[in-house]
Amino acid sequence: MPMGDKAAFRLSAPQQYILTSTKEINLFLAGIGSGKTHLGGVISAFYVWNFPQAVGFIGANTYNQLNTSTMLRIREVWKDNFGWRDGADYVVGKQPPKGFDTSRHNFDRYDGICSFKNGAIIFLGSLDNARAHDGKQFAWAILDETKDTREEDVKEVILGRLRQPVFGFADGWNLSLSADGGFNPLYVLTSPAKVQWINEWFGLDDYRAEIEGTIYNPETFFANERKGRCVAISSTHHNALNLPAGYIQRVLDNNTEERGKALIYGNPFTRTGGEFYSSFSAARHIGKVGFMPGSPVHITFDQNVVPYITALMWQVDMVGDKMQLRLFDEFCLPNPDNTTERLCQAIKAKWGDSMQSVFYYGDASGHHRDTRGSATDYDIAARELRRWLHNGSDRTDRRNPPVLQRRDFINNIFEGKTRIEIVMDEGCRNTVIDMTYLKQDPNGQKWKERGKDDVSGQTFEKYGHTSDALDYFVCKVAESDFERFCNER
Repeated sequence: MPMGDKAAFRLSAPQQYILTSTKEINLFLAGIGSGKTHLGGVISAFYVWNFPQAVGFIGANTYNQLNTSTMLRIREVWKDNFGWRDGADYVVGKQPPKGFDTSRHNFDRYDGICSFKNGAIIFLGSLDNARAHDGKQFAWAILDETKDTREEDVKEVILGRLRQPVFGFADGWNLSLSADGGFNPLYVLTSPAKVQWINEWFGLDDYRAEIEGTIYNPETFFANERKGRCVAISSTHHNALNLPAGYIQRVLDNNTEERGKALIYGNPFTRTGGEFYSSFSAARHIGKVGFMPGSPVHITFDQNVVPYITALMWQVDMVGDKMQLRLFDEFCLPNPDNTTERLCQAIKAKWGDSMQSVFYYGDASGHHRDTRGSATDYDIAARELRRWLHNGSDRTDRRNPPVLQRRDFINNIFEGKTRIEIVMDEGCRNTVIDMTYLKQDPNGQKWKERGKDDVSGQTFEKYGHTSDALDYFVCKVAESDFERFCNER
């Protein structure tokens, strides 16, 4: 299976950046037609050719996607760029023919196995049944269109299988055999989507301004390396020479501006539809929000304890009849600090010397139960914060405002259609994540997407806690505006 002259091919700069990465976890996030699967074909050929003893894995979300899209394109790359022929240089899903090196493997069945003449093998599998790969060991893995894959299937299953001790770095990118292993690369190749676990895993939210300041220039692409991870975000423009004339403009002309930002430019922050806070904009509503000395502090609680208990810290700035709601800090305390008492103690430790007067708001259920003790949550809050309280401090309700009404009211504020403005400090990370990624279910309610605690194994609602706290505060502090809005609908 010679490489031959056909191996002389040109990759785009973002593709080369990932191909030559020395990081173990790599993300190639790119617009349509940017050569994601082509890159997968080149990467897989590199390892097959240079390290036939290294067992690889290529996965897609479903077997249908794997067979009709991912592997179809990868096999085209093997043929067109390397001259590899099905049946002569490799076989898929069948016993290797005579002349193939099988000295390092011998399977009773070859379903889901791609065998090469030089003895290399690649496991092929879907990620919607990731547990089927338990017990396997891989030296390297390529995952296609991972935006549709569950976080746990990537991190717990596939990443956990990357442990075959085969090769490591000797000198820069010159890979060599290694007695202790030490290099098991994962390549995540996906089109852009606002997927929180991907954005968070690769720290994309931290570089939002830099990303959006880079990707719209066809001559540049976003590249970043940190914490053992490598990221390249590529627009379709980088692969324009391999696309039909007018392809890019045709895609832009037939999609909304917002959708075009994702499809062509690879923006991982564009709205994908179904967002609960559909009018929230990071550009308009996130910034540096400083503390205003002498101004009252408004604290709003959400008493859920998993993954954390929540308090948001606000101040209100009135300019004429304009009301600016300023979120300057958040407290999201996980176990074992997820009690109302410890939450209030944390607030006092950080802001006690600065606060003069406090109002508090929150979930109506806080009147009926405590997360850990016999008193209600608001009994505990009043006790802990009594130094800063006065007769009008308690602004908690006995019933929470209806979800659909508060959704529409707050989106109306974000659209700039009221006298109210909401601004959030960029350091309020959990609140920003909630406002960005929270979806609505078919009934318009907050979608109760579930997550699992890495330590305890306990499941919890991933989103909705900080945003619930925000809802309670906004609807109460602007109560007359909220009532008028509801009555007019």
